[in-house]
Amino acid sequence: MIALSLPLSLSGVSVAHADSIDQAKAQAQHISVSIGKLQPQVDVALAAYDGALNAVGQAVTTSVAAQRVYTSLQARAESLTAQRDGHIAALYESGGTAGLYAAALTSGRAADLHELPYLRGVVTSDASRAANASRVAAAAKVTADATQVAIDNGLAGADVVNQRLQQLQAVLGQQQALLDQASGRAKSLQAVKDAAAALAASRAAAAQDGAEAAQAADAYPIPPLYRVLYQNASTTCPGLPWTVLAAIGQVETHHGSGTMVSSAGALGPMQFLPSTFVGYARDGDHDGKANIADPADAIYSAAAYLCANGAGHGGADLYTALWNYNHADWYVQLVLALSAKIS
Repeated sequence: MIALSLPLSLSGVSVAHADSIDQAKAQAQHISVSIGKLQPQVDVALAAYDGALNAVGQAVTTSVAAQRVYTSLQARAESLTAQRDGHIAALYESGGTAGLYAAALTSGRAADLHELPYLRGVVTSDASRAANASRVAAAAKVTADATQVAIDNGLAGADVVNQRLQQLQAVLGQQQALLDQASGRAKSLQAVKDAAAALAASRAAAAQDGAEAAQAADAYPIPPLYRVLYQNASTTCPGLPWTVLAAIGQVETHHGSGTMVSSAGALGPMQFLPSTFVGYARDGDHDGKANIADPADAIYSAAAYLCANGAGHGGADLYTALWNYNHADWYVQLVLALSAKIS
């Protein structure tokens, strides 16, 4: 009986072993095919996420470019206007055109008489150049304003990027769930390894998109009032750079010049959800009330929120505090990159 049962026992182990391998192979193949079927959805979601990130970068960069053009032209117009005013003042102080003629006749120098038309021409030319420069600057201002409106209409804010990211993460989550179902033996097979590699590549691509968008963004000119508020509010949280507050202000609303109400319900220049604002509200302008739409109150409240989350400690704590402000790594990378460029 022992002699007969031994071969049967060994045979049974061999069959069971073969079945296990076959089952693992079948499962690995099934998982690989299922993940492959989801890949087109991943590609679409990744493209949408990348597009939203590029829109943020374009919003920042385009606004910066348009604003810089306007600022440069406006400075030129103001310089020419000052030059015109200086020449007019000099002409007035010398007694005007009649006074200049009288002085020239009194001096007896014919050369002085020949200079008078030239002086009048200089003043006239100054006025023409200043007026033309002002018109060009005004046109640039219209362009800059139209650019901002187009940006606001095309991208409601960071919440749009987060929506695209959530859509991408949902599909990646489905792929991950399929991988999690693989048995220990199936995970060792090449089909599952290839599927896992494809998932890792998609995640890496998403992370790379976020890093590239952060580096492509440029710092937006900060209005003097906002600059002072960012700097003063940062002192309420020792260790928190004022440029971090400025970077948040730029990403959220371009320092109060963009959309003040997001599709996610965030309000004001620093885009607080009302429920969050209540817990960290500060009266930045000392008028006796904390208003989510008021720049001073919003910026001081943002400093309080970041500080409560450890932003003053810098490093990893600052990263975590910014992530809590907006739960996305791309957002943290963008804010930190802009903060460095503002510095």
